[in-house]
Amino acid sequence: MNAAAAPAPLPHAKECCPTSTRKRIEFKHALLVDVREKDEFEKLALDVPDLLNIPLSDFERRFKEIPRDRQVIMVSADGHDSLRATYYLMREGYEDVLNMTDGIAKWIFRGFPVKGDSSEFKLDVSAGGCCSAS
Repeated sequence: MNAAAAPAPLPHAKECCPTSTRKRIEFKHALLVDVREKDEFEKLALDVPDLLNIPLSDFERRFKEIPRDRQVIMVSADGHDSLRATYYLMREGYEDVLNMTDGIAKWIFRGFPVKGDSSEFKLDVSAGGCCSAS
């Protein structure tokens, strides 16, 4: 009996910082997908023109709502859950998907606009520089 071959390893996920994310929103009309749970999303969300909330708990069932013909940037509180979702989409054949490094915490740290009260949001990020616009 032949065992099924393991899937080919994925390349490293592309990541971008909040500053690069804002540029991608403006110049490439990137879609942001927030994978936090609905209650978290309703309390605080990024103030951007194109934002979709697909909680990680529903992601496997709902990921097909994400268009394949646009640049997609995955977002979570600290960048960890969104990185998991980024790899999931890569495995499903999405080609232009990135993860926002350090997530919403870094977005708030940089002073970028949000809807809701950011005062209670945990800001545990470094003040390090932003990523390159890869």
